[in-house]
Amino acid sequence: MRLIDAFKTAVSLSDGLAYIDASKRQVEILYRNGILKPLVPSTSRGSVRHEVFGRDHLDDLLERLGRLPKLPLPNPPEHHPIAYACQHGAGPFGELFAGGLSGESGIWRHPEKVGIRCVYVEAKTVVRKNARV
Repeated sequence: MRLIDAFKTAVSLSDGLAYIDASKRQVEILYRNGILKPLVPSTSRGSVRHEVFGRDHLDDLLERLGRLPKLPLPNPPEHHPIAYACQHGAGPFGELFAGGLSGESGIWRHPEKVGIRCVYVEAKTVVRKNARV
């Protein structure tokens, strides 16, 4: 019965992008890293395009992001959106995001943004940490 109810409110991949304010690539990475879990797992490469996600599951992720420490405003210049930081040497998006959710790496929530876009990191610290590894 719960699965039927979940399908009634399910969110497709394309709608999920807007729902959690993420790019298609970010959703695919979160899916591959087990952070986003579809109602029915894909069976072949590329079939993630046809996945649907339970609204409750996406709401849980958004709630977890809402519990991140709040970034002080105006945000310090060393803090950048996670996507920007990853593009500039902070490391792979999936690893940095998962590490932040588990408490291994420091991530913050921009109080004026929602979804994946609200996640900020102190890029220089992460880059230095990754350089030592």
